[in-house]
Amino acid sequence: MSAFTKLIKDQKKQASKKKNRFNLEANTNANRVGLYCACGSKKSYKLCCSRIHKNIYLATSPLALMKSRYVAFVMGDIDFLMLSHHSSTRPDQEKDEILRWTQSINWSNLEITEVVPVHQQEGFVSFKASYTDKDVPHVIYEKSRFVIENNHWTYIDGIHF
Repeated sequence: MSAFTKLIKDQKKQASKKKNRFNLEANTNANRVGLYCACGSKKSYKLCCSRIHKNIYLATSPLALMKSRYVAFVMGDIDFLMLSHHSSTRPDQEKDEILRWTQSINWSNLEITEVVPVHQQEGFVSFKASYTDKDVPHVIYEKSRFVIENNHWTYIDGIHF
């Protein structure tokens, strides 16, 4: 292998490590009590969204489920994302693709812009989720709809702005 080929290979390896840094840190630091949860609660992950990831019934509102789903995206917790998605719209066939996507980007911020009070077991949460993909910043603007299924809140769909 030439020195140039080795240099390119090393640069690609470093870029790959950097690209997944946030998600790896989130997974590594998830159980440390002193580190804030990615949902923005100012609580540790262990005392915040971790509880919901282990027991979805603890998400007692659409807002709680929305925040825990964002953290699941940050951490690449595809099983929770599928569990918290309504069965009628759950993207089971895209599970691997969604996991690859969540692991390829760096999430940076969740901003809740509106919470509509629950009416007849249906609730809405509007948010902005910021991330970078290949060093290009992006923002997802969505009004998410949540409904009760199997006695717990689930994400059913959303409108992107």
